[in-house]
Amino acid sequence: MAGDWTSYFCNVNDVLASIFLNLELRASLPDKNRPNLLWVWVYMRSPREDGLSSQSEFDVLCAIDDMLNEKLSEKFDAVFCGRITTAGRREFYYYAAHSEQLQTEVENALSPFRGYEFDCGTKTDREWRQYLDVLYPSDENRQRIENRKVLDALERQHDTLKAPRDVSHWIYFQTEKDREAFRSAVLRLEYRVQSEPPGSGSDFPFGLSIVRFQSVQQAEIDNAVIDLFRLAKKFSADYDGWETQVFSSE
Repeated sequence: MAGDWTSYFCNVNDVLASIFLNLELRASLPDKNRPNLLWVWVYMRSPREDGLSSQSEFDVLCAIDDMLNEKLSEKFDAVFCGRITTAGRREFYYYAAHSEQLQTEVENALSPFRGYEFDCGTKTDREWRQYLDVLYPSDENRQRIENRKVLDALERQHDTLKAPRDVSHWIYFQTEKDREAFRSAVLRLEYRVQSEPPGSGSDFPFGLSIVRFQSVQQAEIDNAVIDLFRLAKKFSADYDGWETQVFSSE
């Protein structure tokens, strides 16, 4: 599928969920030619105990995904924007030019998949609120997604992610006073100051580069980044990401 597709875990209605969506759609919303939200909920036959999908259903769920995307795109000029896997079901969401006979078309699309029950429906959603308010990640979840991208890049360079190492972060501030207050706070978290790079724009001209020796496992990186992201917000600052050295296993 074309687009910037990604996934992340969160809670939806206080239940664990995995959300898969096309981030690229955000830049062109709302699409006034597709004001109708279409939804199809497919109930899994063998979900995991936590309500997410199991490996045993992977192939058939992929086939259901492909069939729904093909048929709804053909019949409704629908754009698939994302899905939620939670509570033993997979929820598919589309935006479309029209929505007549949705039940019939979904029945036809799912007819090859015996034993799979479903619900479907439609409503007017001109502002794409389902995509923006439910599917699209929060600022903190966007940081977690970016963390995963960096870790994936390291693994593509044959880094096993097992070795602790220095991890560098960049934060940009509106005032020198905020930068100094932030510096004092992160020194207590065992960070070291590397440099004070200038910002690239007038809104956040005062930069700070900090480094700390730590694990680069997903949970540890997420915890470190979210702590810095929240601290940066307290000082009206912009957290601008991290990098580290590759430790290749080759």
